[in-house]
Amino acid sequence: MVLLGVIAGLMHVFAFIIYHRQMLKGFSCPNIATWTLWVFISTLNCISYIVMSESIVKGFLPIASTLALYLVFSASLFKGKFSRLDSSDEIALIIGVFSLFIWWAYRSAVYANLLLQICIIISFIPTYRGIWKDPNKEKAWPWFVWSLAYIIQIIIVFLEWKAWYQLVYPINCLVLHLIVGLLSERIRP
Repeated sequence: MVLLGVIAGLMHVFAFIIYHRQMLKGFSCPNIATWTLWVFISTLNCISYIVMSESIVKGFLPIASTLALYLVFSASLFKGKFSRLDSSDEIALIIGVFSLFIWWAYRSAVYANLLLQICIIISFIPTYRGIWKDPNKEKAWPWFVWSLAYIIQIIIVFLEWKAWYQLVYPINCLVLHLIVGLLSERIRP
């Protein structure tokens, strides 16, 4: 079980390395506003998921993802330009802050984490819009590696089964990342 958790986490780091290289070569164009939001949401998601799952093995992937996200985000600050949060980013940010309140008020990492999944969905909208307009804005490879890591995370949840709600985060992120990969691979006109 631990080995699977480490593999999922390392796959996430590997995909971030690929993404970072693509970004440096100009093949990927991260939206800095969205990535800023992802740093916030990923941190909350990581902490709430570990508390909710009561498992460090299940926490390997969100920990690796969050740490790698911080590193790529930091590097992208020097290469990219800050853009304003669009309306979907603002909605996701508000829901993210609200999830902190829910966690505090109800003392429930489960409620907070489930609410954060809505933030994650909304935060992908600018990325989808950008890729829909220009499939060359992203390369599919890291998004497919991230998707595979979430498949491993789903397997870990089933092997260390405790509750259905522990599946929501990895299934949500699997679908969201897979869509980015598929959109960037679609046949261009």
